[in-house]
Formats: sequence, C-alpha cells, structure tokens
Amino acid sequence: MPDAPPSQMPPHLVQFLLGGQTCVVATVDEQGAPQTTLMTWVVARNPQTLTIAVDNRGRAMRNLRANPKVAVEVLGDDLCYGLRGTAVVEKETLASAPFPCALVAVKIEDVRDHGAAGVKFVGPRYHFEPGKEHRRGVQEAVFAELKGPTPTI
Repeated sequence: MPDAPPSQMPPHLVQFLLGGQTCVVATVDEQGAPQTTLMTWVVARNPQTLTIAVDNRGRAMRNLRANPKVAVEVLGDDLCYGLRGTAVVEKETLASAPFPCALVAVKIEDVRDHGAAGVKFVGPRYHFEPGKEHRRGVQEAVFAELKGPTPTI
C-alpha cells in the first residue's frame, strides 16, 4: 500500500502562497458536479491552513456552504501542487475587500506535488494595467486580513 500523502504544505509552498498567486479552486455543486473558480486572494496562513477571500455572491460560496470539501491547484514557476481539504467560513465579511467576500479557511488534508522530473513549469501571472495600480493597496489589505494576527507564541 502506498504511503498516504502529506497533510501539510511544504515550506517552499507556504512561502509561495503569502499572497498574490493565481489558484484554481474547485468546489462541488448541489448535483455533485465539480465547479472551478480562478482566485488570486489566497494565502497560506501556516502549513496546515489556506485562507481564501470568496465572493459571497458567487457559485463557489454557495457550493462551500452546502459542501465544505474543496480542492485547490497551485501553479507557479517550478510549482504544481494539488491541495484538498475542508473549508470553514471564519468571517462572513472581509473588511478590506471592495465587494462582499467571506474569509474562508481550508484545513489542508492532502498535498500532492504534481511536478515531474525534467519538466519546467512556468506559472500564470497577473499585473495591474496603467491607471489600476491603486488596486495593489486593496490587495495587500486583503492579504493582511487573510493572514490574520501575528502569532504570539
């Protein structure tokens, strides 16, 4: 029997997920069909927890309320990971988001490295067009709220 996959993210993946990375989040609808959503407000709070700002008006939020199981594909330069876990709405409304978003924490239960030896993966990127640079400040405020307070331990 093969070893069980790890239940926490490795340090380099946590570092990568400190904010501003594009991820594909998969939820399950009422009929049991998978639904994917592209999200960029995703932060690794620690090796066992991923936090996501999820639009309260969208399908992903409806799905998470009905079925908390979630999968996340993390794609970056030389990174290709699949995460699975259980979502909990920690905060119904993020104070920093410019539209109604909930703070959703995902307890990581399964981490799979989809990388392959000899294959170089180049991850997706985004940037702000001229005149939209002000969005960076909003984004940084959302990331700070997703990270939560600094641990006191």
